Amino acid sequence: MANRVYYASQGVQVNGSTVQGAQSAGVTANFTLEQAFQLGKINIYDNMVTDAEAGISVSKVLDGEDTIYKLFTGSAHSCIADVASTARTIRIASNTSDAATALATGAQNCIECTGAFLSSLSYNFPVDGFATEEVSFVSDNKSSSSTGVVAPPAANTNRVSYRHAVNLNASNFPSEVSGQNVTNVSFSTDYGREAMYKLGSFNPYFRFANFPFEVTVDFTVANTGIDKTNVILTGVTAESDGQLPLKQDIKLVLDKTDSSHHGYEFSATGCRLTSVSQDGGDTGGGNASTTYSYTTYNEFCISG
Repeated sequence: MANRVYYASQGVQVNGSTVQGAQSAGVTANFTLEQAFQLGKINIYDNMVTDAEAGISVSKVLDGEDTIYKLFTGSAHSCIADVASTARTIRIASNTSDAATALATGAQNCIECTGAFLSSLSYNFPVDGFATEEVSFVSDNKSSSSTGVVAPPAANTNRVSYRHAVNLNASNFPSEVSGQNVTNVSFSTDYGREAMYKLGSFNPYFRFANFPFEVTVDFTVANTGIDKTNVILTGVTAESDGQLPLKQDIKLVLDKTDSSHHGYEFSATGCRLTSVSQDGGDTGGGNASTTYSYTTYNEFCISG
C-alpha cells in the first residue's frame, strides 16, 4: 500500500480513454436517509437508506487534446441536449507503490463508476491562467476494481491554451461586450438530474435530465468608463422589444496551439442579457470591472 497519493500517481479514464491534461479528479458518495419513529419511545425505530449516488468531478486544461466532454460523448461536435441520456464508465486509478513516479499500469487501485451520466459542465477562459474544463457526473454504482486499468497519459509536449489562444476574429461576443477589454469568459450548465423509481426495484431505473436546463455565459471586462447598458421599459410593444437587450448568439473559439493538435469552439444560441454588475475600484487600489451575465436554455454546443 502506498503512503500517499499525489498528482503523478493518479489517472482518470472516461469511456475507456485516459484524460490528457487532467488536473483533478474527485469522487463523493451520498446516501439519502429516511427515519421512522414510533409512539411510546423516543429512540429511532428505523433509519433507512432510500437512495444513494456517486458523484465524480474531473477537470483538465485545454491543451489541444480531446475534451472530457468529447471523450464521454464520443462526438467531435455535439449539443448538450443531444447527449442527456448518454451513460458511460468513469475510472480513477492510483498507484499502490511509492516507488513509481508515474501512473503504473501493473500496480493500481481503481475506483469504477458505471452508468455515469453528465451532471454539469463548466468552461473558464481567464486572462491570468490556463483555459480549463470541469465536468461532473452522477452514477448509481461505485466500486473498487482490480481488473479495470487506467493507462498513463501519453508523453507529449502540448502547449496549454492561454489568453492569446482566444481567436477574437472567429468568436462572436455580445454587443454589450464587443470592443471592451474582456478579462474572463465562462460557460456553465447543470443537467439537474432526478432519479426515477419503480416498484419491485430499489435502484433508479433512470436519472433524467431536468429539461429545460439553463446555460449561463458570463463576461467580465475591465472598466474604462461607465456602464452604458440601458434599462428603458418605455417603447416596448407587442411587435418590438424597444431598447431592451436582444437575443444574441455567443461563440468563443480557441486556436490550436500547435500543428499536431486541434482547437476548440463553444457556442450558445439565443442568449439574453440577465444582469450587469460592477465591482472593484474601491480605495484598496483595485481596478473596477463589470460582469455581464447571459442565459439561454438547452442550446450549448461544444467542438473539440
